[in-house]
Amino acid sequence: MAAADIQVMEVLRKAKLLAQRYRALTGKPLGITGEVAEYEAARLLRVKLTPARNAGFDATERKNGSVRRLQIKGRCLLKNSKPGQRLGRIDTRKDWDAVLMVLLDENFNATEIYEAERKPVIKR
Repeated sequence: MAAADIQVMEVLRKAKLLAQRYRALTGKPLGITGEVAEYEAARLLRVKLTPARNAGFDATERKNGSVRRLQIKGRCLLKNSKPGQRLGRIDTRKDWDAVLMVLLDENFNATEIYEAERKPVIKR
């Protein structure tokens, strides 16, 4: 992992702690769920995050000798969360190979990560 990537991961680790503290003080989310979901996917799955505002995908991974482009969506599920919360919009017009859905607990730790390939997502 490049030095810049390590620094970004450290900033996001600290952001998780700040978001927890902010929610404890205000009862409101800080609005960093997407970034934390990307961090958790990179940390746990070892995918490589793309530069900010990359059109269509948030990370890449090498699999079977080729590079796969991944959109990452996140949702923080609190103990009193309503069922059926929605994820951010998946832009089907952009180029990507799969979507990762990262579910986070109240401490912004990933509890589950699901993957869906492009074809079934588009069909749905």
